[in-house]
Amino acid sequence: MIAFPYSLVGAVLGTLTFVGVALLVCLILTRNMRERGFPTHLPLFLILTGFYSLALALRYGVSLVAMQGLLLFLILLYASCSDLTSHTMDDYLWVMVGILGLLSCYGVGLPSMLIGAAMVFVPQILLALLPPHKALGGADIKLSTAVAFLLGWQKGLAALLLGLLLAVIVMLIVQRFNRKKKKQAFALIPFLSVGAMVMFLI
Repeated sequence: MIAFPYSLVGAVLGTLTFVGVALLVCLILTRNMRERGFPTHLPLFLILTGFYSLALALRYGVSLVAMQGLLLFLILLYASCSDLTSHTMDDYLWVMVGILGLLSCYGVGLPSMLIGAAMVFVPQILLALLPPHKALGGADIKLSTAVAFLLGWQKGLAALLLGLLLAVIVMLIVQRFNRKKKKQAFALIPFLSVGAMVMFLI
């Protein structure tokens, strides 16, 4: 009979518990979003949550950092669905990301977090205020700034650039296949969220 180390068994059980809790919270969150009229797809959300929570557990172990990443994922999932529904986002969502970012003070460092927030916020607000007034929406600016605060200046800036790059690629594809249709408002938060979650794992 093969004897498995207790540490390995504990790690596996801890990971399974972490993923299970993530799926349960995702289920509750999806029901809440459905009640609010958000576009939801429970199987897809559960798959994404399961894979990302497993990736977090493998990357950081069942730790405070992994829990921070999971909460960030769920907040961004909710924010993305809100943006897809009404192209708006409740202010408490970016505030929650900012508060969650306080957990990064030890690992990332407060100076890097503040520099990251400034590097993301200042250029966007200047573009919004100065002619010809080209900038992201207010919700996009607030959320990307809060994410940069949480990730630090390097990952925060990379998350913004990655999100914008993904958005441009998708917009070009959509415009290519919908040339006859009028331009419609574009939900950017889902792409910013993807950039944020990728950089959190790196």
